[in-house]
Amino acid sequence: MFEIVLYDLPRKDPESGPWSPNTLKTRLALKYKGLPFKTVWLEYPDIVAECKKIGAPPTGAQPDGSPFYTLPVIYDPSTKKAVADSYAIAEYLDATYPTDRQLMPAGTEGLHAAFYSAFDNHGFFPLVFVYGPLIPTILNPPSEEYFRRTKKETLEQMAQTEQDEALRKGKAGFDVIQGWYEKAGKGKLFLMGDTPSWADIVVASTLASARNILGRHSEAWKAISEWHGGRWVRLTAALAE
Repeated sequence: MFEIVLYDLPRKDPESGPWSPNTLKTRLALKYKGLPFKTVWLEYPDIVAECKKIGAPPTGAQPDGSPFYTLPVIYDPSTKKAVADSYAIAEYLDATYPTDRQLMPAGTEGLHAAFYSAFDNHGFFPLVFVYGPLIPTILNPPSEEYFRRTKKETLEQMAQTEQDEALRKGKAGFDVIQGWYEKAGKGKLFLMGDTPSWADIVVASTLASARNILGRHSEAWKAISEWHGGRWVRLTAALAE
């Protein structure tokens, strides 16, 4: 089997780890399934040309109606297929490479779709206000300029929220998610009990992104590490180390 190519976003300090929560979902999914892959790093301004070159589909539309291309994208030399969007990639990997490590075990596909939307509301969007303002500062100059220009309103909105307040709201969101995980049974780390799934990878990717942007020794990450008895650190370590 040829190595799958994962297109990811670089940073100034690669030793601090991959930073994008979306590309981390695909990175962790590939690792969990044990599929060989290599990384091609793309700066933001280079995404469109590369996606068109390999035949990756757009994931949405710009306000003017033109196609909008985003990462993650994979290119699979074994099937000569390019796939975009982390959820679509997860579905592709399960369908193309079925193993005993399915990201969405049979019968849970609809539940995973519902979880994905619910987690965005309670987990990703509250937490991104904690680390989002730092994203431009870790990017290489071409991507930093692109990010500041295209995300100007979002960055201004996030800058209006103090980090302590963002942490409070993030904790409130994860209080809800903790309730979901408790339904798996006492002492169970994963949402399905003893078996990781796509849902856990989505959560772990968001947390690994926060950790890798904030820094492992930052006060904000230390605070997140203490939520719910350290559950989220253990989950992240299980899937993102």
